[in-house]
Amino acid sequence: MKKLALLLLILHITVAASFGIAFACDLEGHFKFDVSNSGGDILYSGCYDAINLGPHIIDYILTKERAEATGVRRPSVSFTQNRDNGLLRELLQEYGYTLPHHRDFTNSGYDRGHMAPNADFNDTYENARLTFFIGNIWPQTPEVNRVTWLRTENHTRRLASEYLAVRVIIVVDEFTELKAGGISVPLNFKRRVYDHDTGELIYEIDIYQGVEQDEDED
Repeated sequence: MKKLALLLLILHITVAASFGIAFACDLEGHFKFDVSNSGGDILYSGCYDAINLGPHIIDYILTKERAEATGVRRPSVSFTQNRDNGLLRELLQEYGYTLPHHRDFTNSGYDRGHMAPNADFNDTYENARLTFFIGNIWPQTPEVNRVTWLRTENHTRRLASEYLAVRVIIVVDEFTELKAGGISVPLNFKRRVYDHDTGELIYEIDIYQGVEQDEDED
């Protein structure tokens, strides 16, 4: 039943992306959140998995202008619980859950892997800083974070330049038996990119941690 529910959720996400409808976040222990800048623009939205301690879904629009923006330095900041003004933390507390901390990843052997990456929001320093949210990351091996996953991010930015605007949806719903500071270590990361105007799926890839696979996105 759990596997069927996950399949139905992914199907819902695909259909929603085509018609501009918000994604579902109705599984047990899952909570929707938004991260907005001081101008009130929602940078990215998520469905937080409070059981495995990371984002089940991250969803955002990447425009050509933002994908090609340069000149903003990478923020030298920690991942905090309050990039969304602490709203997700307060919501989780109401239901008896907590958010992890930046330090939970320290000496774990895993990188703090962005799902909504800093480089997709470096049109302003504020926007880039808001990606350093503890609800926006999963443990990733250095190889995945710095090479394989980075390659998919770079390709997504190229697509944003080509299509003018794309909708990016990241899904994480499969896990290994490993933990990093109590946080479940994902088995894979699913990236789906849609033409924002038509809803057409233009790029999809699943990146596995510690599993060899062929990829051809360059």
